[in-house]
Amino acid sequence: MDSKKWFLGMILNLTIVFTVCILCVFIIDPFMHYRKATHGLIFHTTTETDVESCLNSGIIKNFEYNAVITGSSMTENFKTSEFDSLFDVHSVKLPLSGSTFKDINDLSEKALVCNPNLKMILRGLDLSKMNTDKDSAQYNICLDYLYDDNSINDVNYLLSKNALFKGCMIDLFVALTRGKSEFSFDRYANWNDGFDFGKETVLSTYVRQDKADCVILLSDEEREQIRGNVEQNIVELVKKYPNTEFILFLTPYSICYWDGLSQTGTVRKEIQIQQEVIELLLPYPNIELYSFCDDFELVSDLDNYRDQAHYGEDVNTDILRWIAQGRGKLTGDNYEAYLEKIAYFYENYDYDSLYR
Repeated sequence: MDSKKWFLGMILNLTIVFTVCILCVFIIDPFMHYRKATHGLIFHTTTETDVESCLNSGIIKNFEYNAVITGSSMTENFKTSEFDSLFDVHSVKLPLSGSTFKDINDLSEKALVCNPNLKMILRGLDLSKMNTDKDSAQYNICLDYLYDDNSINDVNYLLSKNALFKGCMIDLFVALTRGKSEFSFDRYANWNDGFDFGKETVLSTYVRQDKADCVILLSDEEREQIRGNVEQNIVELVKKYPNTEFILFLTPYSICYWDGLSQTGTVRKEIQIQQEVIELLLPYPNIELYSFCDDFELVSDLDNYRDQAHYGEDVNTDILRWIAQGRGKLTGDNYEAYLEKIAYFYENYDYDSLYR
């Protein structure tokens, strides 16, 4: 009888625990799977990608919007309020830190399937992810049970460790310690206040390699890889949704990124990669393509950066303003001059001056 009572007691206790967990996730709904955040508990500024991917699914399904900002951590500091004001849209932000072209394409397609009348998508194109395999995916962002209408497989969400510990527990802690706060896309995933910026900080995170005595150019195999990556993970979606405007920009990495290329003899290869990408994208009328790699004042000022790639939110603000002004726009008439301009600058820059 004691063994039977112990077993029944254990079953009862487990049932209570699971029920409490399920109710907690359902009521708080930390990833907005069931409803838009209106209760004021959501206060996510996380850049943990497994959390971002879950939150993005709720945003895609439950918010009203006609424009999207998306991309890697290089887009996390954008403010939708600024985007909306400049472009006369009502936008949401769907960033995914560390993402590949495929990751962002899959995420963008989810948004377009849920909202096929999207007016505009603003997307950052990371320089470091252009020459990668078309099927390379850093994260499993396509959690189908978060997107479909099948309530049965919601058990995956209701019993998710991420939803309980990285969602509910954080929401409750923040609500108890800071008070209730409405969900804000200006704050969502914004990491700006959590980092130091400047030359000393950037150089402390950057390991300079020994100088190579050769120049490495883009191979035919790499050209095919870039073509496959761009066509599958940008062009196909652009062609499928001709009424959506795709505003794409090459993310402006710092001068330390280019120093790394100079040290390894791959500056010219980087220019060739950009040329491949630009020539693949320019023919499509619903693409506007921008680059700020030729804003040498920006990329050379390490006060704008936390490391060799990531710029602060002031730069995100500038990028929105520049795009609205048409500054940095690449066209069939000017892209070759742009490539010559950045090739000359980055191949002749005095990189040793960074260390003096």
